[in-house]
Amino acid sequence: MGLFDKFKKKETGEKPEEFLPVVNAPIGKNKYSVITPEMIEGILRPEYASDNFLTLFRTVPEVFWPIDFIASRIAGANFVVKRTNDDSVVWRLSHPVNGILNNPNCLMGWYEFIYNHFVYKLCTGNAYVRAAMGDHLKADALKWKYCDTYWNLPSNRVEIERARIGYSIPLFGCTPEGIDDIIAGYKLNFGVNACELIPSWQVWHDRDGLPSYGGRIGFLKSMSRLAPLRKPIGNLIAVYSARNIIYVKRGGVGFIVQQQQDKAGTVAMTSEEKKEFVKELTEDYGFGEGQFPFGVSNIPMTFVRTNLSISELQPFDETLADAITIAGAYGIPSVLVPRKDQSTFSNQATAEKAVYSSVVIPLAKRFCKDFTVFLRMEEGGSKYYLDCDFSGVDCLQEGLKEAEEVKKLINERCADQFDKGLITLNDWRAQIGEAMIDENELPLAVKLKWQMTDKELSQIKRVFNSQITNDNNQQEDGKEQQPEPEEGNVVQE
Repeated sequence: MGLFDKFKKKETGEKPEEFLPVVNAPIGKNKYSVITPEMIEGILRPEYASDNFLTLFRTVPEVFWPIDFIASRIAGANFVVKRTNDDSVVWRLSHPVNGILNNPNCLMGWYEFIYNHFVYKLCTGNAYVRAAMGDHLKADALKWKYCDTYWNLPSNRVEIERARIGYSIPLFGCTPEGIDDIIAGYKLNFGVNACELIPSWQVWHDRDGLPSYGGRIGFLKSMSRLAPLRKPIGNLIAVYSARNIIYVKRGGVGFIVQQQQDKAGTVAMTSEEKKEFVKELTEDYGFGEGQFPFGVSNIPMTFVRTNLSISELQPFDETLADAITIAGAYGIPSVLVPRKDQSTFSNQATAEKAVYSSVVIPLAKRFCKDFTVFLRMEEGGSKYYLDCDFSGVDCLQEGLKEAEEVKKLINERCADQFDKGLITLNDWRAQIGEAMIDENELPLAVKLKWQMTDKELSQIKRVFNSQITNDNNQQEDGKEQQPEPEEGNVVQE
């Protein structure tokens, strides 16, 4: 079935396959035999058609690729729980958040949970995470302790209910009672006769852009990145449709025209002559068994071509340009866009590293920070937070090596500054990214070198001498031992 055949309503009354919902359709009853610019414009009305964007993600490769590229790489990160005081990783499996990182709900693991979250966010502009909690719990409950089930709500089925109607909503004023003064809840529509209003404190709304305060986009919802791309997407759909028609419904290739003439001009073939010619052409000539690959005619004739080939239409250049435009909206450079020619690039690793640094890692870090706040992990004396690690990514290994070299240079500079009495031990630790030492546990950690007592200086000297001794021992161990001369032999210099 062609891509645009999905828009056609069959005469038999059979329900057509669901594709892109047509908004403000130019023709009544939604019957289309050909694609018109007005139809594409109606299909891709971007402001409020979340179903359209999700269907585009499932059906158009150029839309699927950049969203999957980002979502799959974020989901592939190593998510861990850390302590706030020293940034150490909590490996204890009994920790509630580690249980969430294994199975956030009964249907999916953490990878699929993260992947779905970012597909909704990047495709529709909005993602919703629900903490499924009992009615006996209140808004101030620590979710990470008392909730072990989290769901990605389908963003195309969620509506945000306002707490009040009209201008009485204190949207930009004082809200002493919090979000409940603005949002009454999140309505999840399962169908015509089923919906659920979820309390606002159980839902985290993750937007991919500016919120809307009115209009057809939806209250406090964000517009999708695909919204400004309706022209390139419309071009892609039209190109796929044209290619489908050429491949599947080729039509007549051309006409064989008789060139025999008399005094009045060209003589047309009679009906009997046409039938005889077609019969001879199909039975005697061709590439089948007993057929000839070429034909011989006793009358002059010519062939007039009426169709166009794929190469003459050049649709691949159009789809590549549109794919680069769509990928650019998600921060992915053109060098990474799949194409038939030049499939390998010397700078692909550099380009992918740039995508990690500018797109993937910032999105993942922001997710960890916001999800930490949603779970209330830093409240109630717990002092935990969620973090992610990409050290296992191949294209980032070179960057890690460079970072270690920079850290070594910083460490050497801090050692020199500490020895000259310019910085303290805590200043040194802060510059290399280590946690500070409590002054009550080690008073000399906050002192400059010239402020230390003789006893404290001896402690510092003993630590430094111990490090130098260890380094010298390692160097000595690495040297080859010279053989001692045998007795009776004279060793001359």
